[in-house]
Amino acid sequence: MKIELDGPAGGPLAGIRVLDLSTIVSGPLCGQMLGDLGADVVKIEAPPIGDTGRFLGGSQRAGMSAFFAQFNRNKRSLRLDLKSEAGANAFRKLAASADVVLENFRPGVMARLGLGYDSLAELNPRLVYASISGFGPDGPYADLPAYDMVIQALSGFAKQLGSDQEPKLIRNVMADKTSGVTAAWALMAALFARERTGKGQRVDIPMLDAFAGLVLADTYGAQAFDPPDQGAGAGAAADALFRAWPTRDGHVAVIVIEDHQFQALCRALGTPEVAEDERFATLMSRVQHGVELFEMLGEGLKKFTTEEIVRRARAEGAPVAPVNDVAAFLDDEQVRASGIVFDLPHPEAGPIPVFRSAPRFSETPSSVHRLPPKLGEHSDEILREAGFTEAEISALTD
Repeated sequence: MKIELDGPAGGPLAGIRVLDLSTIVSGPLCGQMLGDLGADVVKIEAPPIGDTGRFLGGSQRAGMSAFFAQFNRNKRSLRLDLKSEAGANAFRKLAASADVVLENFRPGVMARLGLGYDSLAELNPRLVYASISGFGPDGPYADLPAYDMVIQALSGFAKQLGSDQEPKLIRNVMADKTSGVTAAWALMAALFARERTGKGQRVDIPMLDAFAGLVLADTYGAQAFDPPDQGAGAGAAADALFRAWPTRDGHVAVIVIEDHQFQALCRALGTPEVAEDERFATLMSRVQHGVELFEMLGEGLKKFTTEEIVRRARAEGAPVAPVNDVAAFLDDEQVRASGIVFDLPHPEAGPIPVFRSAPRFSETPSSVHRLPPKLGEHSDEILREAGFTEAEISALTD
């Protein structure tokens, strides 16, 4: 990913202005994605401390944690108190010419400040307004607070990941990040619709909807028809497939669907004759004889080191991968060649390892043109661009 600090934004969203009021993960990730694509993202932070994410995830440097740095590059920071009359009026002036407003407050907060979508749309009918919340604006839970673990628990995924007796939560804020990614594509779709109609709109992104729709869609199939499929062994089959297989010195992930892939795996294991066994010759027969097959595969994999079986499997065309820790992932030849993780130079904090924007555009490439901002770092600059006088700027920022 090209680094051109203080250079022009050249991505496909160049020229789009986003007012990002969000905090922590879901909204900031969405805002960063839009910024990576070239949008001018103004991160509006409340005094005195700004986004709580600045203080999460360990030690701080240059007024931010490494956690904050992962979700807030390509933004400018404006410190603004929306609870004050002057701050609310300043926000209205900014929103009157903005393309997008992004927030992840509980439903109703912005309306109580006099800054909800209906009020802002009167000033700017082209405005696209995105609100990320736990449950959306409707329903009995609409006013309840929600965090990632709450959404994981409610969605049913914790028991799916573990069991009825021993549910497990992902040690990762996947519901937050899913909501952020969903908000990003939803905003871009709304901007595209605006190009056709000339009219903006409000977009609500409930975390529960976004997460459940992503993580449950493929596993809900057994219950989708009426009557539900009561076939035995579905859970056991999933456990058998979605696991790390021990090798002589570590673990690998193995998944073979096509017959030719299974044949390739058998060759890699040095047992090509297994692929000719009628019990394992086709996908359906392998499913029917899964217990015997998995036992044979397990014993075969233990004869090799992780490096050996991965090398042999790749040479044969079988989908096998090492189960890495983070350090091994960072050292992986594909990761290094693709630049998935790169060092973002920072004059005070030193190099900050961050993840690149995944899409690769041939004509409008993403770039890093702004470091994660200090709190209020660009306040004067943003307000001056909006036409505020020096006296008004001083009153708003003091």
